[in-house]
Amino acid sequence: MHNFTAIDFETANEQCSSACSIGVVVVENRQIVRQYARLIRPEPMRFTAMNTSIHGLTAVDVAGAPLFAELWPEIAADIQAAPALVAHNAGFDMSVLRECLRTGGISASLPDALCSCKLAKKHLPQLANHQLNTVCRHFGIPLNHHDALSDAQAAARIMLELHQGR
Repeated sequence: MHNFTAIDFETANEQCSSACSIGVVVVENRQIVRQYARLIRPEPMRFTAMNTSIHGLTAVDVAGAPLFAELWPEIAADIQAAPALVAHNAGFDMSVLRECLRTGGISASLPDALCSCKLAKKHLPQLANHQLNTVCRHFGIPLNHHDALSDAQAAARIMLELHQGR
């Protein structure tokens, strides 16, 4: 794995279309070459107490943020041109991405997704669990858990660690 884009979403509520933050980390030749986070005005614009307690974001934080469809032109190249997308619990992040695209009326071809959690389970069976914070602790990767950029950075670094020397 020399080239990929790692992503992470935070959501405002239980609906996959409610992305309120995205972190994007672009890796080329095993080096992070670009990384950024963006706030997103979720659809629907409703924050649950549970989700806010996890990531700390509220409706006030995203009031002036773009809808996903408005943000897409800025992030599309980093996502669509990637040889692969990486996320920890990729099933969740990919379903959020697909649902945000659908809600925004955007047709997009997406690369294959790889899950750093599943790969960690395969390569690090000795760990008590394979949650992001546990795998980060194993590798000494700094983590501000549930901050979209920090989580995407962590997924990228985990992938690089798991494929070191390959």
